[in-house]
Amino acid sequence: MRIIYFDIDCLRPDHLGCYGYNRPTSPTIDSIAREGVRFNNYYCASSPCLPSRTCLISGRFGIRNGVISNHGAGAKFNIETGSYSGPTNTNQMFPRQMKANGYDPICFSNFADRHFSLWFMCGWSEFHTPNLKCGSETAEEVNAKVLPWLKNNATRENYYLHINYWDTHRIYKMDPSWADRFDAYPVTQEWPDEKAIREHQNVEGSFTAHEQFKDDKSSVPLMPGAVNNRKDFEQIITAYDASIAYVDYHIKQVLDELDRQGVLDDAVIIFSGDHGDAFGEHGVYSDHVNVDECIQRIPLIIRWPKRTPKNVSSDAFMYNVDFAPTICDLLDMPIPEDWDGKSYKENVLGKTGEDRDYLVWDSGLYTVQRAVRTKTHLYIRTFDDWNYNDWKAEELYDMINDPYETKDLVDECPEIVQQCRKLMDVWVAEQQAKPNSIPDPVKAILLEREEQ
Repeated sequence: MRIIYFDIDCLRPDHLGCYGYNRPTSPTIDSIAREGVRFNNYYCASSPCLPSRTCLISGRFGIRNGVISNHGAGAKFNIETGSYSGPTNTNQMFPRQMKANGYDPICFSNFADRHFSLWFMCGWSEFHTPNLKCGSETAEEVNAKVLPWLKNNATRENYYLHINYWDTHRIYKMDPSWADRFDAYPVTQEWPDEKAIREHQNVEGSFTAHEQFKDDKSSVPLMPGAVNNRKDFEQIITAYDASIAYVDYHIKQVLDELDRQGVLDDAVIIFSGDHGDAFGEHGVYSDHVNVDECIQRIPLIIRWPKRTPKNVSSDAFMYNVDFAPTICDLLDMPIPEDWDGKSYKENVLGKTGEDRDYLVWDSGLYTVQRAVRTKTHLYIRTFDDWNYNDWKAEELYDMINDPYETKDLVDECPEIVQQCRKLMDVWVAEQQAKPNSIPDPVKAILLEREEQ
């Protein structure tokens, strides 16, 4: 079995055609989605980049693996080790679990360099750092290393190939001509309108409307210097969409090489990402600074030949900590007891499987927040808002009728707020009662900020 996992940074599912987007951003990804299963409610358990990928390969929530920020007190990975023996099976990581059970995990990514998370490299049979650009490399530069590897190794048996692209993370680096393909496809998203954008001028903090790209010279001419009006907003959206199209094109190069080698039809193809990006939500543009829906929700598309039904979707609530146990289960591998994730094998096979009633997620980089996502609402608790002025201690949003989180209902729906408070507090207590747990990293970040 050959498994190819495409890890695309900052990828919002609602900008992919297979998730209903009106612009032709992702023809290659869409073609694979038509042959497999698409998860509509797949979320990273912690954000942004380092926390999300730590959840992915550790199978544990950030509150237990110690990583809910990109640096500092909230970025101390909790891994139990023995002398000269590496991680114990108690804290086993996904690549090591694959390797221990007969698969060669192979990674092409600058992620470990970018976040100085050298533990991320543990357990892979091969770990390729494409260059020394630490996430500023282009998909073309990544493929310059991936494609030769495939020419020599694509027909090998039993490997898991993780390919990481960063182009959809601002600052966008592709040629501006990539935006030309959208000339005939106007931005149809109605929010934020002119009124909302004017109001966003009063929001203080990094990556807000008037603090956008003053120092991002390499992003010109695709990006405006600020978001002052609807035209600026549409320019940002078009730049983001162009970056997705650029990555999609380079994904096709990989799939074409697999096809030339005669192994594409039987290969498992998976698309996902680490987190999304905000485009106006809470007044933030083109970055990922908090726990909004648009940040935590990520795509997951799995085509497993002869096993997944074609062109189906699942609305089950799922975390990225569920990914590792799901893949292990599909491969008939044991699932480490210390992993927090559940197997969604039956969902992947098109059957009724797991579905969580609610999710709890967090972030500790720019803001220190934790959230509860029920089937209908998003409750946000802010412990520290750093240099922002737009967040309150508690907020509540109706995700069915207000997907962009424009109307805070915390004062109007006290019963729902109380229910979500309880869900969060119980969840935290449950995680901290598990074996091998640590003090809540939220508290460690707050203490560190007090001392600064």
